[in-house]
Amino acid sequence: MAVRKTDKGWLVDLRPNGRDGKRVRRTFRTQSEARRFENKILATIADGSQYAPARKDQRRLNDLIDLWHRHHGSSLKASRERVRSLRKVAEAIGNPIAQTFTAQDWAEYRAKRLEEVAPITVNHEHTYLKAVFSELERLGLWTHGNPLARMRLLRVEETEMAYLTDDDISRLLQHLKGLPNRDCYYITLLCLTTGSRWSEAETLRAENVGKDRVTYVATKSGKNRTIPIAPRLAGQLRKRRRIGRLFVTSYKVFGQAIKDTGIALPPGQLTHVLRHTFASHFMMNGGNILVLQRILGHQSLTMTMRYAHFAPDHLEDAVKLNPLAGVDKMWTQQKSRP
Repeated sequence: MAVRKTDKGWLVDLRPNGRDGKRVRRTFRTQSEARRFENKILATIADGSQYAPARKDQRRLNDLIDLWHRHHGSSLKASRERVRSLRKVAEAIGNPIAQTFTAQDWAEYRAKRLEEVAPITVNHEHTYLKAVFSELERLGLWTHGNPLARMRLLRVEETEMAYLTDDDISRLLQHLKGLPNRDCYYITLLCLTTGSRWSEAETLRAENVGKDRVTYVATKSGKNRTIPIAPRLAGQLRKRRRIGRLFVTSYKVFGQAIKDTGIALPPGQLTHVLRHTFASHFMMNGGNILVLQRILGHQSLTMTMRYAHFAPDHLEDAVKLNPLAGVDKMWTQQKSRP
């Protein structure tokens, strides 16, 4: 019998080249995997050919990363940063032969890595490396399975999303308006009026400013996004330059302005607080969640739903339609009687 159950799994045991040929024995976790391996061998000798076992794949993890980058990764927007991160992970793991890399190897690396960084960082590294194996499989450049396919990401606590109050906004804009270089002021203004990411507003070009709208082309999703703005602001932007980038890099200037105005923000939410502020105030003022999704450029509504609780009528039906709503109403009526 070529395939049989053993204590260690399902064993494939056959001599594809005849009684005097080399014996092939290999154990699999499931019967279906064992059958596929058996059928693959039998298919190679169906026309009378001799079976020759595939040579062991000696490529290391960094070799696969380079292959992935050449055939797919180079087209990504953050290509350099992604490859740099992947290579650091490969070196930290010991750059093993890729075919021998297992989920257990990753689990051990992850445990050590969590002593240095936050879980969200480890999840990013997990996602990046898993994508390398998946993409190479799709391209037919890797046939040994994805060792991270069944590994779950770490559970991460939802971070606090801070937003600026009306008073915060007023103080911040007043401070930025008084600086010698007004670039940071206008970038901040754009983020607050269009919900853009800092990088999108900072790299805005004069050619993408219309009479009453701006178009962001260097977006995270890679899709252009056009947002209406006040004609007065559009006119001020068009006066700055007719062609090319409108602003110089102003990230550090903004960080200093936050300190100078005494605005306290959670870690990691420096410029992103402007995007959160736009979305939060948009919903508090009665905005539509689907419209907000389009403005922010979220591909999934799930991302936008983080702001739903800011809506004035958010979950009001919980008060009106809960099973005790009638009891509460009757009790209130009785209490109001003389």
